[in-house]
Amino acid sequence: MSESQDPLRSLFHEAAEAGRDGVVTAPAGEIAARGRRARRRRVVAVVSVVCLAFGGGAATVALLSRTPAPVGPAGPPPPARPSPDRQPAPVATAPGSTSATTPESTVSASAPPGSTDTPSAPPKTTATAPSSDAPRETVTEPP
Repeated sequence: MSESQDPLRSLFHEAAEAGRDGVVTAPAGEIAARGRRARRRRVVAVVSVVCLAFGGGAATVALLSRTPAPVGPAGPPPPARPSPDRQPAPVATAPGSTSATTPESTVSASAPPGSTDTPSAPPKTTATAPSSDAPRETVTEPP
């Protein structure tokens, strides 16, 4: 088939002529406005990237400049210094001794000689009637 008789080629030539006839050159002001908008978008993009980089760098410096908390040894504590949660049980002292007592040993330290460490009868308690807005109170009386 020869090029002059190609129907597809003739259709493309017709479309190109129709497109050339409908082309209108944009005014210079519109082209300049498009350029200004594109420039503003580029400037905004660059400024936002710089702000993010500066903020991320400042946050990194702030996080890395902190001194880490001291870390204890990985093994158990030495036997000479027991940990606070494994303190030895308080020892009952005789009345009149001058050693300091813990709250657990106040009952046995104030008990008369010859009595046991635990009281023989539980303390009497008296409770007030609970109300919806008042906290519950409990009063203990000595035995």
